[in-house]
Amino acid sequence: MSKVILQIDGNNFYASCEQLVDPSIKGKGLVVLSNNDGCIIARNSEARKMGIPMGQPYFKLKNKLNQLNINVRSSNYELYGDISSRLMQLLRINCEELEIYSIDEAFGTIKRPKEKCLYQWGKNLRALVYQNIGIPISIGIGETKVLSKISNHLAKKTQNNSGIFDIGVIENKDPYLNFIKVDKVWGIGKRMSTWLKSKGITNARELRDMSSNQIKEKYGVVGIRIQNELKGNLCIPVKETSLDRKEICVSRSFSYPIDNLEELNQAIIKYVLIASSKLRKHNQLSSAITVFTNTNIHSKDFFKSEVTGKINVPTSDSRVMIKISLELTQKIFKPYRRLTKAGVILHKLQSNQYKQKLLFEQQFIKEALHQERLNHVIDQINNSNGRDTINWGSSMIEKEWSPRRKKTSMIKTTHIESIPTIYAK
Repeated sequence: MSKVILQIDGNNFYASCEQLVDPSIKGKGLVVLSNNDGCIIARNSEARKMGIPMGQPYFKLKNKLNQLNINVRSSNYELYGDISSRLMQLLRINCEELEIYSIDEAFGTIKRPKEKCLYQWGKNLRALVYQNIGIPISIGIGETKVLSKISNHLAKKTQNNSGIFDIGVIENKDPYLNFIKVDKVWGIGKRMSTWLKSKGITNARELRDMSSNQIKEKYGVVGIRIQNELKGNLCIPVKETSLDRKEICVSRSFSYPIDNLEELNQAIIKYVLIASSKLRKHNQLSSAITVFTNTNIHSKDFFKSEVTGKINVPTSDSRVMIKISLELTQKIFKPYRRLTKAGVILHKLQSNQYKQKLLFEQQFIKEALHQERLNHVIDQINNSNGRDTINWGSSMIEKEWSPRRKKTSMIKTTHIESIPTIYAK
């Protein structure tokens, strides 16, 4: 039995997550906004049909959205991340290998049965995901990653496919490849698609059949790989996703520009606490931290600054990271700069199984053990009752500069207080 590659993603993922926690908006127009309620970053199919464009500033379309009675939600990345984690865990169980490609998308592998048909398997997986998680998915099946991406696109575009399409069982693929524009082929960027169109290549079939020497001369191995994948020759294998992160970044835009050190310190402390909590969740330690900030990228006096500090003994201790990050913040801050964004990056990560011990300092070992227990208790309480239920005093100051999220979903999967109460008689 030969292996096939699956490309699985959540349909209108952000919008589907919002509809999951608020069923009253199903069947109605819905858009999701970016940080600070700035631009439209997601739409459901109903909003698309009403002509709502992607990427447009919210203030420009606010009146139109009201007139069309389209629901608006602020981005809720905590919710989306939680649903994504549940989705990927379920997909990992049902695939032989799984490569998590983005928050709502993954590549997987599975053996094709003797009868070759995987439609029923895909139908069962879609039903399983919807039953357990509550979001619709599309499944594209092919011999390669590029073909599986094309299959996924066809699964969404043709209603009769019911969210599943297997291009691998089709002998004459030409009609389907003719349907896919060249700039929609996975791996083809804007510059490459412009060059291909100048050569008369407008769709996936023409790209597959063009001269290999021509594309190799211009784009080398990268171009040849894409072309070979269109021919059904596997060149880009599925890479099993490691659960260990390489780095953790937490950054936010402010609701208004800040220009004083106190507010910047408050923001950095907040981001360090979130990042260190994630570090402990994944049983990792960090030995370096970067703090950065910038002004509006479109301003004439654009300012950007960052600095990295070394952590001598790898740690996940929030207290240690706060101390180092505040020292770094002093270095990047410049007065009279109207800062619009800041963040922290924890890098040089390693497993906490190999935590370095202090050989001659028994007192420090005891303090570190007490601190580790304290961090663990804080994490447990916050995981059970919602972020910031209990935290460090310096992070509990009222934060007017926090990003605007005036239209956030009231029901969340990550806050126990938001779970609806059901009374039975």
